[in-house]
Amino acid sequence: MTPKRPFLIGIAGGSGSGKTTFARKVIEAGSRAGIEGVIFSLDHYYRPLAHLPIGQRAAYNFDHPDALEIDLAVSHVRALLAGRRIKQPVYDFKTHTRKAKTTDFPPRRLIVVEGLYALYPEALLSLYDYKVFVSTGIATAVLRRMARDISERGRDVDGAKHQIITTVLPMYETFVKPTHRNAHFSINWEGEEIPEKATEGLVRIVRDHLR
Repeated sequence: MTPKRPFLIGIAGGSGSGKTTFARKVIEAGSRAGIEGVIFSLDHYYRPLAHLPIGQRAAYNFDHPDALEIDLAVSHVRALLAGRRIKQPVYDFKTHTRKAKTTDFPPRRLIVVEGLYALYPEALLSLYDYKVFVSTGIATAVLRRMARDISERGRDVDGAKHQIITTVLPMYETFVKPTHRNAHFSINWEGEEIPEKATEGLVRIVRDHLR
């Protein structure tokens, strides 16, 4: 019997909504159920800006969908669904370029695509088996985004605040938020923990499909 292709889940949501944490919880719950899974983060597919002066790179609108090299991401997802390994780019958010090294990325039975625009391009929407949108209150999202940008991406407080006001929030309202209409399921996460019912229910869908 020919094995079924991997189950593909798309998880989108605003910056700081908790989509990455939710994706991790889904993978962990899948592992407990005997389903080997992996997260495919669209953050690796930001366009490299080595051709721009460093000042212009910092001012770039990374929250617009055109900031992502979607065609490359889609081709990599299709390769994984076909059972082929890929060489995934590694993005350096401190220099706004791609590193010379790549990550050897093998296919798995469960693949979770997560990112701001996971539910935006039609080319990805047509591939998903299930689609989820994660949202949270603006205050919670902003605090999470600020903490991440300062601790992980080398921004100072003023730089992080400026980006949130000028690009993060406007792009969310214009491009990201409307993609909730493409989801099979939406979850609003305000607390510290993702509800276990949400992850367990999703894993049951995956398990039933892969049998």
